[in-house]
Amino acid sequence: MTTMASLERVLTTLDGGVPDRVAFGLLISIHAAKLSGITFEEYASSGEMMADAHLLAWDRYRQDIIDVDNGVCSLAEAVGCKVEFHDDPGSPPWVAGPALERIEDVGSLTPIDIHADGLLAKMIDATGLLSAAVGEEVCILADADQGPFSLAAQIIDTQDFLVALIDPDKEQYVDQLLEYASEQVMTYARALSEAGAHLTMIGESISGPDVCSPRVYRRFAHPVQQRLISRLKGEGIRMGMHICGNSTSIIADMVSTEAAFLQVDYTIDLDAVKDAARGKTTLMGALDPSGVMALGTPEAVEAETRRHLAHLSEGGGYILAPGCSLPYETPLENVDVLVETVRAHGSY
Repeated sequence: MTTMASLERVLTTLDGGVPDRVAFGLLISIHAAKLSGITFEEYASSGEMMADAHLLAWDRYRQDIIDVDNGVCSLAEAVGCKVEFHDDPGSPPWVAGPALERIEDVGSLTPIDIHADGLLAKMIDATGLLSAAVGEEVCILADADQGPFSLAAQIIDTQDFLVALIDPDKEQYVDQLLEYASEQVMTYARALSEAGAHLTMIGESISGPDVCSPRVYRRFAHPVQQRLISRLKGEGIRMGMHICGNSTSIIADMVSTEAAFLQVDYTIDLDAVKDAARGKTTLMGALDPSGVMALGTPEAVEAETRRHLAHLSEGGGYILAPGCSLPYETPLENVDVLVETVRAHGSY
């Protein structure tokens, strides 16, 4: 088979074809900041620094996907949450205060302004710069931050939101909040696509089995995720979804959202998840980003990479990547081994 360019390799995979070899991404934003010699706060707060960090990392690793993000608070900040950074140079921002004190006040929320200064605007800037620089060669995956369910949990405080899910008197407000959050995610995804992203992705870890029961997921999270993904798909925008933790028990539901791809974590049942996704969507993952990539030996990285290739690559529909973002301290040699292994053993 003729050697494909990175962008062609990824799009072939997403379209259900079998490429020349398994495509790979690195979920590398935090590690890219370290590689550039800057803190994550410096990286996240400047579109130019973000783009430069990813170009530096891509020049070294030549991954098939540049996955750009600046934490999980861009939308939260844009809707009015208080967002802060830790002193740790590798820590992403966190929500220090909700936008609303009470879910009953959901009607006071206003649409985001994608042109306002803040983390969200920096992501759009970085996406445009990366697209202009290498968008014809490599796939640009610009994360649209938290999905509707997880964003809703940031807007009113996670604990209060989870309690509201089981209070019949607040069900109408939960649904209203989820619809509001979905509209903001959609606005952001469109802006990233217009800036040049080939793909976008939402993180919905709060909706996963490590936090919520499958019943809660199916009642509240799944319907709004499905509508969001379907509407964007109708506009030609490919959206993927990530849920941290062991999502095996809801993988069939996740597949039924018709997400362009599902980025899965290292705790999944590899074979069960592959069976559920086969012929329906693409899986991305699922190397252990901490225990293997950050703390493991190069030998362990090679062994785990080969194990994932063996379990998930058959028949296509697979993009090898860590199960979540690579930590700041991930050794460069471990990333090098991942790259070398997939190139040596990922051919079809």
